[in-house]
Amino acid sequence: MSKADETTAEKFFRAIKKGDLLAVRKFIASDTSLNATNKFGWSPLMYAACEGNTPIIRTLIAAGANVNSVNNFGVSPLAYAALQGHWRAVELLLNAGARVNVKPHGVSLLQFAEAGGGSFVTAKHFEILRKAGAK
Repeated sequence: MSKADETTAEKFFRAIKKGDLLAVRKFIASDTSLNATNKFGWSPLMYAACEGNTPIIRTLIAAGANVNSVNNFGVSPLAYAALQGHWRAVELLLNAGARVNVKPHGVSLLQFAEAGGGSFVTAKHFEILRKAGAK
């Protein structure tokens, strides 16, 4: 990526983190790469999933973002959404074809949830993961 591309990608990531849907749509319309990554391998969809911003997630998916990408640490957008307790985002990503059994650091999302995975994990969340085929 050239210096100009890095700047564009950084602005794109910043718009996603701020939840600026209009700016995100402008970046997509200007052919900014949906699957560009930063030095840690984070994609635009990972930022949106971590923030739980379902309108931006929907927009990125509709434009062709890879729902099964993983960063340098093996973590997917689905894992970030689940680990942050963004269950609407989890359902959206699953419905878009995200693989539920990717194991960042050797632990599945279901195993993380069963181990206590934060106060945001409820019986409904187990049901969502199991219904999607989580093991």
